[in-house]
Amino acid sequence: MIQLHTIISGATRTPHRTARPAATVLAGYRPDGDGDLRGAACAGSDTDLFYPDPEEMGPETAEWAERRAKMMCAGCPVKSMCLADALERKEPFGIFGGLNERERNNLLRRAARSRARVNAGGAG
Repeated sequence: MIQLHTIISGATRTPHRTARPAATVLAGYRPDGDGDLRGAACAGSDTDLFYPDPEEMGPETAEWAERRAKMMCAGCPVKSMCLADALERKEPFGIFGGLNERERNNLLRRAARSRARVNAGGAG
C-alpha cells in the first residue's frame, strides 16, 4: 500500500510542462522540402500503400493497401493538414488525410454546393 501511495504522490510532484500556443505547435508541422509533413504517421512508410493501383497490384491487394493507408491516417496528428493540402492542390491520385481521390472530389463538390446555397441565400 505504501508503494502505491508513493507512486501516486510522486506523480503529482512532477512539474507540468507549460502549454505551448497552438501556433507554435502547428509550426512544427510545416511541410519538408519534399512536401512531406513532419510528424506524419506515414513518414517512412511504403508509398505503394498510399497510391494503390488495381491494374498493377490486383483489386484485392489495392483494396487492402487503401484500407491500410486509411488506418494509418486515422491516428495521424497532421491528418487534417494533409487533407487540406491535398484538397487545395486538387491531388488527382492517392490517399491523403484518410480520403482517396473519389472521396476528396465528393467532399469538394459538397463544399461547392453548400457555398452556392449560402451565396444564393438558402439555408446552409
